Amino acid sequence: MTESPLLSVRDLSVAFDTDDGMVKAVNGVSFDLHAGETLAVVGESGSGKSVASMAIMRLLPSTARISGTIDFEGRNLLDLPNREMRRLQGGAISMIFQDPMTALNPVFTVGNQLVEAIRVHNPSASKQAAKQRSVDLLALVGIPEPRSRVDNFPHEFSGGMRQRAMIAMAIANEPKLLIADEPTTALDVTIQAQVMEVMRTAQEATGAAMMLITHDLGLVAGVADRVQVMYGGRLFETGDTGTIYYRSRNPYTRGLMSSIPNYTRRTTERLEPIPGSPPSAINFPRGCVFRPRCEFAQQECLDHEPELRPLDDQGLHQSRCHFAEELPEWQHGERVSA
Repeated sequence: MTESPLLSVRDLSVAFDTDDGMVKAVNGVSFDLHAGETLAVVGESGSGKSVASMAIMRLLPSTARISGTIDFEGRNLLDLPNREMRRLQGGAISMIFQDPMTALNPVFTVGNQLVEAIRVHNPSASKQAAKQRSVDLLALVGIPEPRSRVDNFPHEFSGGMRQRAMIAMAIANEPKLLIADEPTTALDVTIQAQVMEVMRTAQEATGAAMMLITHDLGLVAGVADRVQVMYGGRLFETGDTGTIYYRSRNPYTRGLMSSIPNYTRRTTERLEPIPGSPPSAINFPRGCVFRPRCEFAQQECLDHEPELRPLDDQGLHQSRCHFAEELPEWQHGERVSA
């Protein structure tokens, strides 16, 4: 893409002081996101996905140590005064949170919360106009009988309907950037598919760029334009969806892929979980942080931490592995080992 990115993150690091030591949640993450593009951020729990998104939204506690730059339309969000940042939050930049039951206020109707979200950023809008807009939004995200449902409380909605209401609230002000943090958590597979379809519809309606954060790799395949894989607070591989899914050049990404079913292949082999556990964010292992769990690890992996480096002329496919080019050929559904 030749146009300037909507969001440009450079060398983003986030750390927290604790009684046990400094937790380094995000370590030197850099990426771009263009208008209308969908970027999926995947990885195990504790990889730094959600912390990075909360840093972009400026929703981390004041105790967080944040460094780097987060440029949105040419402005560094980390330097903006709180008042200016609040104008962007829920307006030009919006977020769909993991748990709609805690994100929605249980003592106000869904409609009242939608009206508030609209009028905060559009104070000239009348309550009647905002109420009609709320009904239209609920209809857009597939809520049945939206004119009556707009007066329901969150507990009167099912889990899937609450998630749809959260999506409606997130797109109420036609954001330019939509961040979805595990938007299908705790939903069954059928509802997950419906929610993702709603999100695609919402994105098309607003033209927003979307950053989809998830540990569910099966959710990403039909949605994302690009995928970036995180581990230990670092980017471990990034590229277009087809490359990551079928031509990965990183042992960690391959491990993630091998731990999910591939329904296009007939096989009697068991799924292979990645051995071991994610590293402590306080005491990372020496060298490559994935080394203790990697079957391809060599002395170089102990001596030096690999850099995220390009594997093609355009720099679109990047991997953090000393031996990315030397890994055996592999496709999703095949065993990781040679």
